[in-house]
Amino acid sequence: MVWMIVTAAILILAAFVFLRSWYERSHVRIREYEVESREIGEAFDGYTMIVMADLHESGAGRRNNRMMASIRRIHPDAVMVAGDMVTARKGRCGLRETLRLMKRLGFRYPVYYGLGNHEARMDRERELYGDAYDVWYDGMMKAGVTVLDNISLTLRDGRDALTITGLNMDSQYYTKFHSVPMEPGYLDRTLGVARRDEYHILLAHSPEYFQEYAEWGADLTLSGHYHGGTIRLPLLGGLISPGFNLFPKYSRGKFVKDGKTMIVSGGLGTHSVNFRFGNMSELLVVRLKKVS
Repeated sequence: MVWMIVTAAILILAAFVFLRSWYERSHVRIREYEVESREIGEAFDGYTMIVMADLHESGAGRRNNRMMASIRRIHPDAVMVAGDMVTARKGRCGLRETLRLMKRLGFRYPVYYGLGNHEARMDRERELYGDAYDVWYDGMMKAGVTVLDNISLTLRDGRDALTITGLNMDSQYYTKFHSVPMEPGYLDRTLGVARRDEYHILLAHSPEYFQEYAEWGADLTLSGHYHGGTIRLPLLGGLISPGFNLFPKYSRGKFVKDGKTMIVSGGLGTHSVNFRFGNMSELLVVRLKKVS
């Protein structure tokens, strides 16, 4: 009798975990953040951004339709993509959902796309992925998406300016099981010296190097990569990173250091381990607020 009760309890718990994970993967939560700074120009006070990352070709059909409806209700000034909307693994690429979503977004809003390790992998390892990167890039251009591959773009409104930079980081900084210290001067060599006289947004897929981003000159860094830690535990936060590091420091949320801010998306999808728990897929709304 006891073993039957225990077995039933285990089965009920397993069913709950399975159904909850399915729900968190098939629904999207809207999470809002406000970023305050004296450096924000008057013209960009209230500037509203949708931030998305780590779709990994998830959420076909109904879920992405609901997400688009939510975005339309928000009326953003721009959409910022922090990388890994596609999936590139073991010589296979998934592009269809990303191309479809970017086409819909690019028709309505300015879209600024920073590369993640999966987009970069398609370009670096063409012997495995063939022309997948070219198909993706051509799709972005046709959709009107601005791809920021280690380049910057400055928006101007009168005397005020807002600069957006996309970082395509070398593969050595995406190692598994341990983190690699960033080489001194790497960001200056890769992106150029950051201007300090205008508010600067950096699309940097990995949040691992927040300190280096801030020191380089990023006032606001938008990241993803960690998928919220896959499983989130009360008080402890995200459990594991894609590099298999336990309890990553920047798994999800807003972080402030010496007046600089980083916001990390918990992501829209999954890859490899198709599982989330206590960690619903999320779309971010980030608003800039000028303070005196």
